Amino acid sequence: MSEQTESKTKAWYLRPKTIITAIAAVIMLILIFQNWESVSVHIFFWIQPVPASLMYLFFAAAGFAAARITLRTKPKEGGSKSK
Repeated sequence: MSEQTESKTKAWYLRPKTIITAIAAVIMLILIFQNWESVSVHIFFWIQPVPASLMYLFFAAAGFAAARITLRTKPKEGGSKSK
């Protein structure tokens, strides 16, 4: 019976979410390591040269934070139901 339960649950590293996250992380690392040239960042009247890789890293972190903040959770089963 233990063989049936083992076949139903996947290891954490075989889940699609983990695989997609790993692929995205590798692509992000490739982009970061290939883009060290400076770009000009214009914020209102302030102009600052910044390596493009730092901008990619910043926006990736901002996107990750936004996704975590807006993450929807599944409602608990067996809770009170509205009539």
